Amino acid sequence: MAVFPGGFPRVLILDYSVDRSEGPLFSKYVPSGSEAIVSSVFSGDGIPSASSFSHVMHTGSSLSICVDADFVPEAAGIVEECVGLGIPQVGVCYGHQLLCRALLGPEAVGRCPEGIEAGWMDVDMMGSGLKIPGASGRVRVLQSHFDRVEAVPAGAEIVASNGHTRIQAFVDGSRRLMGFQFHPEFDREDGNNMFRRDRELLEVNGIDVDEVLAGGPSIDTGAVFFGYFFGGRWFHR
Repeated sequence: MAVFPGGFPRVLILDYSVDRSEGPLFSKYVPSGSEAIVSSVFSGDGIPSASSFSHVMHTGSSLSICVDADFVPEAAGIVEECVGLGIPQVGVCYGHQLLCRALLGPEAVGRCPEGIEAGWMDVDMMGSGLKIPGASGRVRVLQSHFDRVEAVPAGAEIVASNGHTRIQAFVDGSRRLMGFQFHPEFDREDGNNMFRRDRELLEVNGIDVDEVLAGGPSIDTGAVFFGYFFGGRWFHR
């Protein structure tokens, strides 16, 4: 894995959003002193080889993982390449679903029977032995998804759940994978700006946007969850 002198990571951010919006949000949480390369996959930037990077981040998207976007085979290939090379990967929402689809096939993902989950929502942190510093018990995070993960790779541990979506987060130390159905990259300001932009979609789905805007995260989700990812203590060396 490639790192800068002094041990700083070289991070590849694969941005699957249709408007290039996710890459900058993820870049904020790359450790200081590191190099972050953002590739807007949907916009046609392409997917570089993972071999020159120390970490790979797979972003969210308004696309559905249940629909075969043109880039999915190549994106699935880099997931498998990283597993083979031992490069840590984190996926968020669409990226979380992509990790599982790449390794287990299309049956590992599906539409949420309960419909959309959106807003500042609670998830319960769990897991038999894995503890994420700064996230324990019930935490409030940003949700915005119609799809979900149905199954995680063998040996992976589900570390967050709620009544809407059973697999809210998982960690697979042997494959160096971490996935979040919720969105750690959004702080309160960025999240509420997104909800304002999506007001019409949310209201059509029965969500009171003004009520949502009164809420926010209960912790600094980006610092907590991405900090844990880059900390590296969760995977098998």
